[in-house]
Amino acid sequence: KVHATRRSPYVAIGFTTLLAFALITFVGEVPALGGTTALLLLCVFTVVNVAVLVLRKDRVAHAHFRTPTILPVLGALTCAFLAGPWTGRAMIQYRVAGVLIAIGVVLWVITMLVNRAQGVRPADPVVEEIGGRGPVN
Repeated sequence: KVHATRRSPYVAIGFTTLLAFALITFVGEVPALGGTTALLLLCVFTVVNVAVLVLRKDRVAHAHFRTPTILPVLGALTCAFLAGPWTGRAMIQYRVAGVLIAIGVVLWVITMLVNRAQGVRPADPVVEEIGGRGPVN
């Protein structure tokens, strides 16, 4: 839901604010939460670099940037290494990350069930509205 005049997602803002307060209360320490954020970002960057390698296999008809293969390989390996417990990261960060991922999975399942019950189906974005030409068939 968005505000009628300001077009801000006020429900999402309220929910994430409550979630942030709950996390600070649950974790008890802001530095542990910051470390958890860094851990999860390293995991996301690992996945993004692997996705770059997977998406390189898709052929497109127009000219586009193509990074040298070694860069996403090094990026994925480096991020995965830095996310590991051998770097001396506190175990509380892994526990908090696990709880956050579990909450995300539960919210995703709830969203899927509610959408299915309401007959809402995922829609493909209108490519012209997001500034791209889209895939060429």
